[in-house]
Amino acid sequence: MTLTKYERKNTIKSDVDFKSGGVLTDPSGNNAYIHVIKSDGTYLISGCSGVRDGAGEYHYYFTTTETDPLGIYIVEWYGNHSLGETFGYKKLVQRDAIQIVDTDI
Repeated sequence: MTLTKYERKNTIKSDVDFKSGGVLTDPSGNNAYIHVIKSDGTYLISGCSGVRDGAGEYHYYFTTTETDPLGIYIVEWYGNHSLGETFGYKKLVQRDAIQIVDTDI
């Protein structure tokens, strides 16, 4: 697997598509949230609300600074999704990994 690389100190756009049965579907209340976990295990951002672009489609911009560590970052999107009367609402999570590299490379 090849990771998408971004230079440190830049703004990064993350987007997500939530689907149910192959159909774009909004999480409960049209609320999608994002965490970005740095390579050292601390949070760059936590629980921020994504911007809704359309049914099931969300994005969020975040920026790394010159003091943020290099390495692999985990981008985690989540929201609650109805699984029907029997199961109720459950957390729907999607994760991706990106690599933050030095701007001098």
